[in-house]
Amino acid sequence: MNKIRKVVSTIVITAMFSGTAPAFAAGDQALLETFQDSLYGVLIGGLIGGATVAFTKKPADHLINIGIGAGVGAIGGAAFGLTKALKTLVEIENGTTKFAMPTIVPEFVDSPAASNKLAFTVGLIRVAY
Repeated sequence: MNKIRKVVSTIVITAMFSGTAPAFAAGDQALLETFQDSLYGVLIGGLIGGATVAFTKKPADHLINIGIGAGVGAIGGAAFGLTKALKTLVEIENGTTKFAMPTIVPEFVDSPAASNKLAFTVGLIRVAY
């Protein structure tokens, strides 16, 4: 019974904070998108974890799967959101310079000269003017 209370309270707290996401991230679109991706990851991971509970012999003993699924989903969603937000190694905008981990994008090359059809591209610099 105690585990059920913890799971329900976690879901209620997550729902409360998800309604206030635009309030503290109104100015920064990248932060908002990363937060939303993390939230979607928590929800999807929690659902997948809950689905695994249904297939166990004693579901009450495996409620931790919901929390594990939500945690893995949060990490995956945050990683996905960060890779969408960060595109180049150096960004120069309004006289400020920002350094970040660039996004490595795999793409297929359609060239008869290339023996390997898979290529990776990386953005090195972006200047906004």
